[in-house]
Amino acid sequence: MKSSILTGILSLLILSASSQAQSGGDAAVASARKELDATSREYQAMRTALYREINTLDDEVIKLSRELKDLEREEAMRTNKLRTTERNTQILRANFDYAVGVLRQYGDNLTNRLHAAENQLYRDDLLAISEAALAAKDDPKKEMEERLQALEIGLGRLPKLAGGQKFEGKAMRNGTEAKEGEFLLMGPAAYFRASDGTFEGVTTFEENNTGIPTAVGVKVSDDGVITSAVSSGAGMLPFDPTLGKALKVEAAEESLLDVIEKGGIVGHAILLLGAVALGLTVFKVLEITRFPVPSRRRINEIIDDLVSDRQEAAKEKAASLKGLSGDMVRVGVERFYEKRRVLEEALFEKMVAIKPRLDRFLPFLGLTAAAAPLMGLLGTVLGIIKTFKAMALDSGNKQAFTVGISEALITTAEGLVVAIPVLVLHGMMKSLSKGKFSEIESIGISLINGTTELDSKEKAAMGTDDSGEDEDTELLPNPA
Repeated sequence: MKSSILTGILSLLILSASSQAQSGGDAAVASARKELDATSREYQAMRTALYREINTLDDEVIKLSRELKDLEREEAMRTNKLRTTERNTQILRANFDYAVGVLRQYGDNLTNRLHAAENQLYRDDLLAISEAALAAKDDPKKEMEERLQALEIGLGRLPKLAGGQKFEGKAMRNGTEAKEGEFLLMGPAAYFRASDGTFEGVTTFEENNTGIPTAVGVKVSDDGVITSAVSSGAGMLPFDPTLGKALKVEAAEESLLDVIEKGGIVGHAILLLGAVALGLTVFKVLEITRFPVPSRRRINEIIDDLVSDRQEAAKEKAASLKGLSGDMVRVGVERFYEKRRVLEEALFEKMVAIKPRLDRFLPFLGLTAAAAPLMGLLGTVLGIIKTFKAMALDSGNKQAFTVGISEALITTAEGLVVAIPVLVLHGMMKSLSKGKFSEIESIGISLINGTTELDSKEKAAMGTDDSGEDEDTELLPNPA
């Protein structure tokens, strides 16, 4: 019974729980439906809002696409403009570099085109501009500005040259002495007058190593036309179309006295030696040509008298002969009838005295011809030593070196000028002396041959024949 009661109670409980559960489930289902409806409505609202947003985004995408295309077109245009600008920049840069190069070349050439006298006006400024431009080579604008200053100097120089420009400065008087004075530039021509009034001349275009222009003195008239023109700015001026080269050549030409003066002591000694040699040559020409030599006709007459035994007549004729050759003939007349060898010795003794007389002073001529070149070489060596000493003091003065060498060579030229003619004259005097001595020898030989003729004549008169004799006729006395 109890189990039945429990079973009934349990059933009641189950039914009660089921009804409660059913009622609770219905409530949950109703709540879920409400929530589902709310969620559906919310979803629908969100979907609607999302569609709207998608449409908005689509519109924005379309707008942005259009903007993108515009930007792409603008980018392409800007790229083209950039390329065009770069090309134009390159062209302008090339033109700028070309202009700077032209200005650089102009500035460098302007320094070389300046007249030597204008260096004192413009060279320092142009060198400073060139240095500043080189320092600013990394800044094109500044370099252009520096180069333009050189152009301004060049352009400002032109009207001054055309109208004549005067300025104070220094000039080298004939390339040797610096003088203070005033310049007058007329185009490529420049004129200079010294402040002390002692010098006026035309300035050469070429520059020397001293940096000071060379002014060559010009003698136009005695009233100083260059000085007058430079002072007043008007007047007649000499014009050299060679821009000073002809004047420089003319100034370099030296007179004979100038050359002799540059020879120094050694050169003077050489010329003195040559003058003495020339004087001795003139003396020897007169002495040898005037040396008395008997004529062949006179000698034949004396020999005929001796052969014909007219000794007194022969002595009288021999007594009228002059000079050493006359003495020889007189000795021959006196010894004519003695032994032949005695006659030969007597004649030879006289000829030995004549030979030194004809040849005297000729060794001095030969010595002069040999010594003059050596003296010239000595003068050259001394001059070169002096030149190198001067170069040691001023190594940059090339002109002084070349002038010193040229002056040193003057003594060598003087030595050769003296030696060559003296050598020729010495040979001529030797030949002249030898010819004169040959004439005297022929007279002695004629006298000796006369003894042979005398011997033959005497033997023919005696009817003897000496063909078989073995005696030496020179040792036999002449028949009297």
